Amino acid sequence: MNCRAFLERAIVELGDSRVLSQSAAGARYGSCTMGTRRVISGAVLPTSRAQVQTIVKASRELGVPLYPISTGNNWGYGSAIPTAEGCVIVDLSGMTAIILDADAGLARLEPGVTQRMLREYLDKNLLRFLCPVTGAGPDCSLIGNALERGHGITPYADHFMAVMSLEAVLPDGRIYAPPLAELGCAEIDRAFKWGVGPFLDGIFSQGSFGIVTEMTIALAPLPERVEAFFFGLPADADLECAVESIRGLLRDFSGELGSINLLDTRRVLSMMEPYPRDHLDRNGLIDEQYLLEIAQRNRVMPWMGTGAIYGNPEVVRAVKKLIKKNLPSAFKRLVFFTPRSVSTFKRLSHFIPGKTGYGVQNMLGTLEKTLQVLAGSPSEIALPLAYWLSGKRPDGNTPLNPARDGCGLIWYTPLVPTRPEKVRHYVQMVRSICVAHRIEPLITLTSLSNRCFVSSVPLLFDRAREEAVERAGECYNALIKAGREIGCMPYRATVDSMECFIQPETPYWQIVSALKRELDPQGLMAPGRYTPSG
Repeated sequence: MNCRAFLERAIVELGDSRVLSQSAAGARYGSCTMGTRRVISGAVLPTSRAQVQTIVKASRELGVPLYPISTGNNWGYGSAIPTAEGCVIVDLSGMTAIILDADAGLARLEPGVTQRMLREYLDKNLLRFLCPVTGAGPDCSLIGNALERGHGITPYADHFMAVMSLEAVLPDGRIYAPPLAELGCAEIDRAFKWGVGPFLDGIFSQGSFGIVTEMTIALAPLPERVEAFFFGLPADADLECAVESIRGLLRDFSGELGSINLLDTRRVLSMMEPYPRDHLDRNGLIDEQYLLEIAQRNRVMPWMGTGAIYGNPEVVRAVKKLIKKNLPSAFKRLVFFTPRSVSTFKRLSHFIPGKTGYGVQNMLGTLEKTLQVLAGSPSEIALPLAYWLSGKRPDGNTPLNPARDGCGLIWYTPLVPTRPEKVRHYVQMVRSICVAHRIEPLITLTSLSNRCFVSSVPLLFDRAREEAVERAGECYNALIKAGREIGCMPYRATVDSMECFIQPETPYWQIVSALKRELDPQGLMAPGRYTPSG
């Protein structure tokens, strides 16, 4: 491996300002919310597909491993950290082209396009589409999220399912394009996801077979009306009933409903209250009595739910009526909100005195931010969670960056069947393991369909303390092991946990290995990323 020669060649091709030395790359990309550390040999910042091809060819000639990132804002899973030591990072954040076919609702994007950029493009051009937002924040890559099979809560919730076509630079520098595009039928290629013949676009999702330089995604149209609904479960024992009801709603109204979220008390309060570090028990977790007190003050129940109805006013009214009719008595405080009604209630809430007024204002502020996300507007509503324990948010208008700002966060995100008894078993497992490792158990369940939830559990810790870093890693590993035993595994891995998902002796991973050997015989493209070693 000759990194010096590689970086010197990259300077000739890209210019000195777009190539970083080992020390500069380490300073820029070396922070990670998980506390993971890697030796980073350098970084290159191409601005075109041709430059990416040049970089990849030089990598193969000089034996230098590459690790592509879109924006590097992969919070809780590894940030910009590579899966292996000694890689040169290929930072694609400078590739920001957007081409939109408004008639078809198809957006062609480069890897550096963020949620914020697409939303601004849509607004500037008066285009009525929803941006596929996530809780990771406005400055995260749309392509990066789709390639990790990320999800949101707007109608096109499965972001890789919305990918219609892509192009990638292969490890030998060739350009991959789907078969219909290769036949000269680019328009229909972008309109029909599956093409003809074996579907190979999928190998670039959670794979290490090339660098994706362009992607076409389908955008959901902005409906005439978006109306959110919120409800609470007054007792933890109501969870099973809620799961059964949510499953029925999604089965009957999948076309009109986005995802439905269930959040437990701690998770909701993490968006509304500062971390109460003066009210911890002997295990260093929030005292249960104080938790109950602040929950009552903020009108937060043991479980809170949220969802949205999308459609024309007549459809929304009809679905609202059926939701009210079909939801069980266990659901309390079922309310429907539009952005306009929340703004009105916020103004009126300032006339409510004392703690009651404070709680109502806090709740309405959270609802207003939630509505923005449900309406396809990027928001930082979920991003402050990473700061809840550390409390070190930047001043002024500085964008939030949990890796830079010292936050300790690992995401545990398993898939959970929407069966009431399975959900209960899962919740009990998470709570017991988190408490045993002195980690606050914050649980969200987000419906991917009427058959499956994806749960998100943020493991928050003090990244400045090595003991806390180790304990969080041990907690994550314990959750992986216990979750697998009950049939719940994460839909994506962290940069430190790829091996937990790989079984080299199985036909699936043998096929992956064979493809890797064929396309990348030197193993230089994102080594260790969802690929068996050896």
